[in-house]
Amino acid sequence: MDKPIILKTTKSTVGLSGVVRISPEAQRVVQRLQNKTGLGARYIVSEILIQAENLINIECDDEDNESE
Repeated sequence: MDKPIILKTTKSTVGLSGVVRISPEAQRVVQRLQNKTGLGARYIVSEILIQAENLINIECDDEDNESE
């Protein structure tokens, strides 16, 4: 795949609750994948995240980067 996934962020505290709210557009993608595969949403989203982790570039807009 030629296009990496880019997450632009600033440093912040991150909590993990086990529940994630997704955008309406992402929900439509999950529903299409469910219709095509018959798989559950939890499995689909979990597998996408696990398999895509190495495709993600993180760009941090943080004050610490200014001194580097």
